[in-house]
Amino acid sequence: MENERPKNLIASLVSSLNEQANDDQVSSGLTRAEIFDEVLMMILAGYETTSTALAWFIFFASKNPQVQQKMKEELHKHHLLMTDDLKYVPQLTSENLTSLTYCECVTKEVLRLAPVAGLTTRIATCDTIVDDVQIYRGQTVFIALNNINTDARYWHHADPRQFVPERFLGEDENHHPLAMIPFGGGHRACIGQELAWLELKTIIVRMMQRGITFEDMPENTGGYEDHLTCLPKKLAVRVRFD
Repeated sequence: MENERPKNLIASLVSSLNEQANDDQVSSGLTRAEIFDEVLMMILAGYETTSTALAWFIFFASKNPQVQQKMKEELHKHHLLMTDDLKYVPQLTSENLTSLTYCECVTKEVLRLAPVAGLTTRIATCDTIVDDVQIYRGQTVFIALNNINTDARYWHHADPRQFVPERFLGEDENHHPLAMIPFGGGHRACIGQELAWLELKTIIVRMMQRGITFEDMPENTGGYEDHLTCLPKKLAVRVRFD
């Protein structure tokens, strides 16, 4: 039927094709070049961001051995650790993943502190003032994600520049929704954020489940390199199997 709504993202993009589309009329659709940009961004964002976040997890875990220990204790409590004879690895399901509260806090803290992407942008739709700075309609605003994620005005449990997963069990559990936007926010939020979250938490839990421990090394000095994503500049850890 002609009026039937698209059933998936690709169909939605194709149905929006309009070479006369313009920014003044939001509902006018997308040009061919804009659709290409959307598809290209989805391909790039779909693999490099999650692998980069995992690299940051390894860095933070190596610097915080007590965090790795608490994750394994939670897995042991839920009978999800690999058996000593290495013959059985308990299955992960959506239900038992949801029950791993501390592991979820660790995943959130990685996304809060890891500068996976340095910034995002938005175009102002009206004149406004932000922190005493005048912004005019049509201007492009650059939003430094790591600045927001570590702004002391919104994080109170501990020093927001420190890796403290417990903050999400305390007063920072109900933080301002835009004080942490690793996937962006609003109508332009990452379309794959639910999948990315599931992938990241599952892989992190799987590594702890299999008894992997990341140990710090002198060369493991941190910093980051800004490419398509912000990669750890110097990541050097020893991997030990418990």
